[in-house]
Formats: sequence, structure tokens, C-alpha cells
Amino acid sequence: MFGFWRLWLLATVLAIGWALLCFALTHDRRYLRRALAIARWSAGLLVVVSCFWLIFRLLR
Repeated sequence: MFGFWRLWLLATVLAIGWALLCFALTHDRRYLRRALAIARWSAGLLVVVSCFWLIFRLLR
């Protein structure tokens, strides 16, 4: 389970880093919106998976 979280964290950090690097190079605000969307989507998925994990642990 922790391998999944490490992989997810690595992918999220790389995607946000890519968007911020592109913004730094081009000053195009679309890349900031992409970074924000990636962060929101990642946080939402984290909440959903954590809720299912917690429910599973409580029912077990």
C-alpha cells in the first residue's frame, strides 16, 4: 500500500514541478491553472482512497 502512495506522490510532484517549470519559462498562466488542477485532483483522490481504506479497516 505504501508503495502506491510513494509512486502517487512522486508522479504528483513531477507533474506539478513540470507545470511550474513551464510557467517559469513561459510566464503563461495556463500552467499555474494546470498545477492547481493537478493538486486538487490529487488531493481529491487521496481523500476518496483514504475513506475507502478507513471503512475497510473499520469493517474488518
